[in-house]
Amino acid sequence: MKCVRSVGCVSELGVGTFGAGGDFWTERPEEDYLWISALRRAFELGIKVVDTSELYGRGRAEMLVGIAGAGFDDLFIVTKVQPPRFTADEVAGRLYASRERLKRFPTVVMNHWIPADSDICDVVQSLEAAVAKGLVSYYGLSNVSGRQLEAALTCARRIEPAVVENRYSLMYRRDELDVLPLVRKLGLLYLAYSPLERGLLSLDPYLASVGAKYGKSAAQVALNWLISVPNVVPIVRALRHVEENAAAVGWRLTPQDWEEINKRFIHYRHG
Repeated sequence: MKCVRSVGCVSELGVGTFGAGGDFWTERPEEDYLWISALRRAFELGIKVVDTSELYGRGRAEMLVGIAGAGFDDLFIVTKVQPPRFTADEVAGRLYASRERLKRFPTVVMNHWIPADSDICDVVQSLEAAVAKGLVSYYGLSNVSGRQLEAALTCARRIEPAVVENRYSLMYRRDELDVLPLVRKLGLLYLAYSPLERGLLSLDPYLASVGAKYGKSAAQVALNWLISVPNVVPIVRALRHVEENAAAVGWRLTPQDWEEINKRFIHYRHG
């Protein structure tokens, strides 16, 4: 389990649903059975953090999570909203719609992006209002810089954000410069999307050579490296490789191997 001050303890790995039921704003039901089966298997294997959105498949992804999650009362469901304007009423309306699809309220609500024409305080306070109304347990911020996260903390009236979700992998490490130090200082949960860089890291020969010592794949090594970072839970797309992804949990790279991998990819911190 990964335990942080803001939300308590959650599974060390999460599943993502981008592509479930379609793409952004596009609904496609052809792979519904595969998604339901994959998600349910992930939940059975103890991966209880699930990341979804009102935009994925025009809400169909949330519906599939609701079906797959039947009987699993301990899911930590993160959903994202992107209304035309971030107001308390807009966010609340979207969460009621999410509840209908998920068959429960999500645990966390987040923005997808901070709109260029919006004040970050509007985003924060509209999400904060959802927690105050009891519609979700926590709110978070996605795709934010360190400066934006600092600004968000000054915007919160009574309830501060509990979760940050940004892109983070061995090949995309910019958040180590500002966001992650602040996350650790505040005790927030950090969800890392694209942890395998769309499968690119699963093909890395160096990571494969490290994994051979543990009987693990390159993908499992890349995920385990992230799992070992304080406050970080990688979010892996759920449709394929569920069993392989789940096996990234339950063991640890040695400190020496972790540091060697760190040095090997350190240039991506500034890239």
